[in-house]
Amino acid sequence: MTVLSPARRVASFDDLERAGDYTGPRPLIVKGAELGQVLFLLPVHRGADKFDRPDEGSGLHGVTSDRWTFREYPDGSLEIRPSIGCGPKPYYWHGYLDEGHIWRQV
Repeated sequence: MTVLSPARRVASFDDLERAGDYTGPRPLIVKGAELGQVLFLLPVHRGADKFDRPDEGSGLHGVTSDRWTFREYPDGSLEIRPSIGCGPKPYYWHGYLDEGHIWRQV
């Protein structure tokens, strides 16, 4: 079963407020190498803010360009590949950020 949820790209970390929000890519230095980082609140986020984690799907999550590829589209949306698997297998959330500001859970 596939679940589609709206995504919203916001300008900065401070603007991450609600389920589905994402920001980036922004620079991140790891062991002297510059990576791109995208931070997000999953579409299943239920916390009061980005730091509140009443369950595994809530709170701040992120991916970096050493394992994921980011592609920006003319509408300002971002695509992330390969899929994002959150948590140890079995994942508590598994899916994609797609063109058109869509989260797709698989």
